[in-house]
Amino acid sequence: MRKKPGTARPWLRGGALAVAATVGMVAGFTGSANADPVNTYVTVGSDTIQDISNALAANVGQGTIGSWDAVNPGDPTNPHDTINPKPGCSMTRPNGSGEGFAALRKSINPSTTATQLANPPEPGCVDFSRSSSAPTSFGTIDANGLIQFIPIALDAVTAATGPATAVTGTSDDAVATAITHADDLTVGNLQTLYSCNPVTVDGVQYVPDGTVTNATTQPIHLYIPQAGSGTRNFWASTMLINATTPPACVHDHSVLDPTEQVQEHDGTIFAQDADALGPFSIAQFISQSNGHNDRRHHVAIHSLNATPPTVAGGLNSNFPITREVYYAVKRSRITSGSSDFDPVLTGLLVSADATHPSVLCNNSLAFISFGFGKLKNHFCGQAAADLRIFPNANQI
Repeated sequence: MRKKPGTARPWLRGGALAVAATVGMVAGFTGSANADPVNTYVTVGSDTIQDISNALAANVGQGTIGSWDAVNPGDPTNPHDTINPKPGCSMTRPNGSGEGFAALRKSINPSTTATQLANPPEPGCVDFSRSSSAPTSFGTIDANGLIQFIPIALDAVTAATGPATAVTGTSDDAVATAITHADDLTVGNLQTLYSCNPVTVDGVQYVPDGTVTNATTQPIHLYIPQAGSGTRNFWASTMLINATTPPACVHDHSVLDPTEQVQEHDGTIFAQDADALGPFSIAQFISQSNGHNDRRHHVAIHSLNATPPTVAGGLNSNFPITREVYYAVKRSRITSGSSDFDPVLTGLLVSADATHPSVLCNNSLAFISFGFGKLKNHFCGQAAADLRIFPNANQI
């Protein structure tokens, strides 16, 4: 079975401190590094926003930010390798929002109860984490919370399948999807399917993990990304299922090859399995279509509720399934007057208001190129009271 080839790009992106400068144009985001930089600030976690984070970090300059990918891009089939993000730091690479947030908590509080990977980070090794999960995935909102989630952009998630027509005779072959009515599905249809019940669309009955019983029956293999993924948690919540123990018909490994894990926003499984359907970030699809870390493998994304996922090549902000994506940081580090206030980190992450963006928010062209839309309920870089969790230090 075809495995996803390695992608030649640096393990992390870093870049020169320019807190007062405007982050540069997207064209400057395509270089590579021959050695790991010495990073002042380290971010890990979500695959969904790693590419835009890498690009923004590269443009800040001089190793100021090290944005470490969710999986080693030189060896993507073997996640959880060891990384050394700062001098004196050795840790297992976090794969996804949950693992990235847990690593942040361990970096802040060595006694944290957050579940850790084999080699957890030492104190201070992670400065902020990338998250496609909302703060409510980790704790209860509290205006006095000690962890601040900072929204950066709007994403949307939809159903993906393999391509309509098979791709053969190349180094990146893909089977044609058998889910030929995916564009006619509704959110309600998907929730029914993900509860392991059949759905009939345009005269075809799609049966989760079923077998063909007649000409109008079509089996469907329902997928969800790897454990620890923010997209897994978000999709499970949207599908009304448990992310930790999903129904038996929902798979985070290939049905055809149970040793192969489903990685979020990666078309490998869909290219191999004609009966596959699963979530895919629309922003990631656009970003990869624009040449940023392309790992689509001919995947197709679909309309839901008769609403297209893109409009004029950009994310459709009116899509029925949207979400904010975030950076998470210890609140005191961005609070003037606190004992560990860091004005440089604050300038990188926090916007004074909607018209005075932070360094990492100050590039609308970058966010467009990487597929993201404009936030609806917050502004990029807003340190809002309704995005804080953990009011007590022992909760971190």
